Amino acid sequence: MTATPAPHSGRAAPHRPGQRRPGRRRTRRLRPSTLVAPALVLSALVLSAACSEQQPPAGASAAAVTTADPRAPRPTTTPPAPTTAPPAPTTTPAAPTTTPAAPTPPPTAAPTTPTTPALQPLRGGPVLAVKIDNTAGSRPRVGLNQADVVYVEPVEGGLTRLLAIFSTAQPGEVGPVRSARESDVQLLAGYGPVAFAFSGASAVTLPILAGGHQVNMSNDAAHQGFRRDGGRPAPYNVIGSPSALLARAGGSVPPADVGLRFGPPSSGGVPATHVATRWPASGIELAWDPSRQRYLVTTDGKPDVDADGTQHGAATVIVQVVSSHLSQNRDVNGVQTPVVDVVGQGPATVVRDGLAWSGGWSRPTTDAPTSFTTNGQPIAMAPGPVWVLLVPQGQAAQVG
Repeated sequence: MTATPAPHSGRAAPHRPGQRRPGRRRTRRLRPSTLVAPALVLSALVLSAACSEQQPPAGASAAAVTTADPRAPRPTTTPPAPTTAPPAPTTTPAAPTTTPAAPTPPPTAAPTTPTTPALQPLRGGPVLAVKIDNTAGSRPRVGLNQADVVYVEPVEGGLTRLLAIFSTAQPGEVGPVRSARESDVQLLAGYGPVAFAFSGASAVTLPILAGGHQVNMSNDAAHQGFRRDGGRPAPYNVIGSPSALLARAGGSVPPADVGLRFGPPSSGGVPATHVATRWPASGIELAWDPSRQRYLVTTDGKPDVDADGTQHGAATVIVQVVSSHLSQNRDVNGVQTPVVDVVGQGPATVVRDGLAWSGGWSRPTTDAPTSFTTNGQPIAMAPGPVWVLLVPQGQAAQVG
């Protein structure tokens, strides 16, 4: 910085020894001290202005920045930074030992296809089979309305006889009980070693019965389990007690698979509310009753009723066409007894729920079940009693 010279007065100053002559201008040299002070002041002003422009600490709000008073005292020192860093972890967390399983993709819905409900075989408790008369003298029959399966089979003289299978329920009494036939051995073989009650048999039939699987209980051999009803004429007065007969047999077994299949109706049925057929000296008709869901039985033109007045009814009727041959056994008139062949195959019609299915039956061996099929598929029976009409080849049967 340069000092400004004093103004000139117009008169010459007196000359002193050691000074330069008037009229010559000289420059005055400033001392260093006179320059330092103004510089310090200027530096202070610059520093003060710089301090007033300092930014707020990190994290201060925008309002704090705009309203802060620059004249407010500020800390002269900055807090010291930490001299040491936080200690690092001495161990590294262990990595998972197993790799998480990949998420399972949502299941893909499989296309739905109609399925046929599973059909069930005949089920029940210990089986009692009973041979029951089927002529006018035996009416009313006793306990027949509780049978699970009833076979109507031809016998000598063009008549028929019943073979009743009791399994899911045993009546208090059953009858009238009559004599056995050779056909009974093959019919019962599919059920297993079941108890079989009858009243007598011919000399030809007895050895054949002895060779069967069933447990034979004849009224002629012992009276245990049988009684005579004084209100009925002989030979239609033999009445059996199922509980006593099962005890006499030492018990029995549940039914083996005889081939019957129960379940919802099969497809393809055609309307059929009536079934009828006639052997030479016996006829049977079954008519659909929607209120009872049964085909009600009429034998030889008369309603077939039980001892309590209830008409017998079938939930399913099977017309099984069979071949037959003549036995060596002869009746009192010398007429040979027909024997139906229930091992083999042939036509069959199954009727239930007011509908009918035409098909066939097949039983390859005596111990095999009898299958009833149409178009290669089992025909379903309705839950409830099944009546099987064993119709010889050539005999007419009406279904409609």
